[in-house]
Amino acid sequence: MSVLALFRHHVRMLFRRGRLFLVTLLAVTPAGVLLIGGLADADPPTEIAGLVANIGARTFPIVALILASSTLRDERDDGTLPYLYMTPISRPVMAVTSIAAGITVTALVGVVAAAAITVAAAWIGADIGFGVAAFPAYVAAALGYAPLFVPAGYLVPRVILVGLGYVILWEQIVAYLVTGVANTSVWRFALSVYADLVPAGDGDLAEALGPVAPGVGGGVAKVAVVAVAGWLLLTWALRRRDAM
Repeated sequence: MSVLALFRHHVRMLFRRGRLFLVTLLAVTPAGVLLIGGLADADPPTEIAGLVANIGARTFPIVALILASSTLRDERDDGTLPYLYMTPISRPVMAVTSIAAGITVTALVGVVAAAAITVAAAWIGADIGFGVAAFPAYVAAALGYAPLFVPAGYLVPRVILVGLGYVILWEQIVAYLVTGVANTSVWRFALSVYADLVPAGDGDLAEALGPVAPGVGGGVAKVAVVAVAGWLLLTWALRRRDAM
């Protein structure tokens, strides 16, 4: 099996219709709330950025968790993982290929979510820039979450529970209460990209960011560090399996 064939295999496994449909519905929740709220009011809402930031924080990380953690976990559950181990692909390349597949599918769902926000903003007469800025933000989130959750799905038996602990307890509660913890939140890294590109910020967006400064460069750099760390972790885990 070639590297490209392995990548296609992972992507095909992640494109299971039932799961993909449900996580996409979850991802477009911010657009749905924006559309319903905008249609209910005579004037377009003024705090769209905060709405996208806060509802997105409660939906897209879970989408990323479900999809990315399934990349290798599905292989294990289906009994195909031993066959992948026998492919003539080095463990670092296998790790980056698996993570790339998780990023790709997660980012595609994020693009759908951003497109839905753009359509909802246009429908209610708001600035579509709030949706356009969401495209790179969701892609950045996928680039940060997938390298964490792909190795987690490989290493952790109950990865969904552990992952929910991170995205709900750590990112949404602890990071709000403890200032320094905000700098360990992947969602805030992605949100710093959004805040730098959005047409106008608001109090809710600033509160969601916390001490993390807006900036595309800073957000992308932090996400890149997370991605490299996740790749190193998965490479180590795959090599450890070879040594057993």
